[in-house]
Amino acid sequence: MALRKLFRPSAQLHAQPLPVRWSGAASLALTACGMRYFLIGPTPMAPFLLFLPAVLISAALFGWSSGLVATALSALLAAYFFVELIYSLALPDAERTISVVLFIMIGGFLSVATEALYKAYREADLARREAEAARSRAEAGERERELLLLELGHRVKNDIQRLIAGTRLQATAAPPEVAAALYATADRLRVVATVHDRLALQSGRLAVNIHDFLLDLTTSLRATMTDRLPIGLFLSAEEHMLSASRAGALGLIVNELITNAVKHAFPEERAGTITVRFCRQEAEYLLTVSDDGVGMPSDLPEKPVSGAQRSGIGRRLVRALSAQLGGRLEAVPGDRAGTNQSLRFPVIQPGEAVGGGD
Repeated sequence: MALRKLFRPSAQLHAQPLPVRWSGAASLALTACGMRYFLIGPTPMAPFLLFLPAVLISAALFGWSSGLVATALSALLAAYFFVELIYSLALPDAERTISVVLFIMIGGFLSVATEALYKAYREADLARREAEAARSRAEAGERERELLLLELGHRVKNDIQRLIAGTRLQATAAPPEVAAALYATADRLRVVATVHDRLALQSGRLAVNIHDFLLDLTTSLRATMTDRLPIGLFLSAEEHMLSASRAGALGLIVNELITNAVKHAFPEERAGTITVRFCRQEAEYLLTVSDDGVGMPSDLPEKPVSGAQRSGIGRRLVRALSAQLGGRLEAVPGDRAGTNQSLRFPVIQPGEAVGGGD
């Protein structure tokens, strides 16, 4: 950590001319000598006490050659002022000679090792800067993609809203049966518009938060259908990310099942509730739309039945969309009253890339 703090400002110092760097190393060695002389005096006790830090700092700030300069000058200063004989460069015995030579060897090793550490630090710092720049470019690209996606969603939604308005306008002047079909078409278009309103990028793929999407859908249905009827519409959904195509298919299924329940489960303005649930159970998603209305016809067997037993464009659409999701819709009588309709489909569809579910 201490060396890293030294390395941070040293890039500019390493770029200075060689005489400037060597002068800096010499200044550090002279400073170390002065501090050693001031603190302890001209005594042979610990003669190299402050010179090794001067060598280390010189190598870190100015490079390995400056570390060697600091080593050589420190050896001369220590030998003259702090190694017997004091105030002389003469070394009276082998012990003093070995100590000076050993200091020079250690100083040289520190200079080379510090230079290696500096190069490693520079490479790591360069890699970090490149990674930060790449991350910044990726984040900028992600923001740009999100803005483009938002713009695309708004444009598509506006186009669909115009289609809905035109369809509803045609329905006002059409015969009752045709008008009903046109209104149903407008409701289905509204589901598609809601999908585009909730598009988001996840791992580079377009996906929809199914909780938020179903919340928007049920809120819209509650406002347009149940406000004139004593029917409560409730939602309990976990948060999962589905691809745009799967979310659209699921939304159309929910729209058809709720519309069907409102039309047939509560005759003569009967009060009741419709509950939509969505959750994950191991490798499958489970969608349940249940009501407490009049229930299934009594002449039908009390076992799961498929939508093939009922006719209508809505039912055919639900069957087709259920097959598209890789599931099958089943309807059974409720525990006390009404009907429970459930759809199970795999989290990962055959042929879909892993990660396309959540």
